Amino acid sequence: MLKERIELLSKRKQISRKDLVEGLVTQAHFANILADRYPLPEDLAEAIAGRLGVSPSYILKAAAQDEETLERAEVVFEQMSVPASAISEDAVHALADRDDTLTVELTTALMKAVYYQQLNDATAHEYIHTSYLNFYLEKYGRPDDIDLPRPLAKALLFYKIQYYRSKMAFVDVLTHATRLSELALPGSEFWLSVQNIKMEAYIQVKQYEEAKQVFELTMRHVYDQRMFHRLSGLYVAYSGYCFAMGLVQEALSALTMAEANLVYAGNQGDLVTAIANNRIVMLTMTGELDQAQAEIERFESLLQQEPEETQQAMQPLIGVYRCEVALTRKNWGVLAQSVDQLLKCATTQDQQMSATFYQSHLALAHGDREVFMERALACLPYFESAQHVMRLEPLYEGMAVVSEDQRKYKEAAMYYRKLVYLLRKK
Repeated sequence: MLKERIELLSKRKQISRKDLVEGLVTQAHFANILADRYPLPEDLAEAIAGRLGVSPSYILKAAAQDEETLERAEVVFEQMSVPASAISEDAVHALADRDDTLTVELTTALMKAVYYQQLNDATAHEYIHTSYLNFYLEKYGRPDDIDLPRPLAKALLFYKIQYYRSKMAFVDVLTHATRLSELALPGSEFWLSVQNIKMEAYIQVKQYEEAKQVFELTMRHVYDQRMFHRLSGLYVAYSGYCFAMGLVQEALSALTMAEANLVYAGNQGDLVTAIANNRIVMLTMTGELDQAQAEIERFESLLQQEPEETQQAMQPLIGVYRCEVALTRKNWGVLAQSVDQLLKCATTQDQQMSATFYQSHLALAHGDREVFMERALACLPYFESAQHVMRLEPLYEGMAVVSEDQRKYKEAAMYYRKLVYLLRKK
């Protein structure tokens, strides 16, 4: 860890290894120190720290993994491994970005990155990566290949899980969640959170039997330990399992159970949103559009009881719901109006790309093929990278038909091949 810290500081100072140790020690001897073959003398650490513009302790304690260091890193992980809505902004800002030990410093940076990702704070998320994290992710980015202190290993796995979830790469999510589950204390709150993630991942990769086993195991533990505050979250996850299995009514019943158990939950706001989202999506996908519209309106009425900031944050989500219902109904006038509203409040790339997707369908419905292709090509790379099947199917089909009509037969054949490949994977 000393080696990595020295490398980052040298990079920032734009000082070579040769210049860093000039007149202090040979490069070969210093390389052996960085490789942990020789100890780092205090006088050498002080001289190097001076050249790098940091305190001597920032060099001497970089690789520390004593009990006190591990405890401090564990506290940071536990504090930040809950949903972002349960963490105050002041608490996040109170966590120092710099620590003499790399274990604490890097754990803090990883967990802050997860926090900013959950809040969709792209500016803060990008800054912490470009100024710090990207360097260490190159060094420690494969947690299965590196022996890291336990709290740092957990933070890195948790970071990787959130990253792969954002990319819809659930095979990788499952791999890292399985490893993280092994590091979590069985039965702890965090262990239960990881079980929910595993269940979600199993559903996404269509390992339904494994998903059900995780649900039953977790549910037994929740009832045995009377951890009823976990029931709503579990039922939300179970609803996803049922829907994936084609058990629509059972999925909707699971959401009703989730809502009924909200009284025990501590993070009701997050769960209300998850319940409403699942219900609206399920009703829309199954063609129950009147019920879906009613749920959207009910969700909006619930949001009116929330602070203004929360209402504004949820507006893009409401916009996507309204667009989806209007598109399914082929109500182009309502869709055009809803897309305009979505574009005014969209804050994330996903929301912006969704708006572009809806614009493409509006153009196709109005016979404007040039605009359709322009909008479709603008959002296609994003949905391909996320493997968003519900978006890709209509895009490929529409682009194939339009290309064929324009006598661009090679392009049409390519889009048809992509569509067939996508359908075979379902």
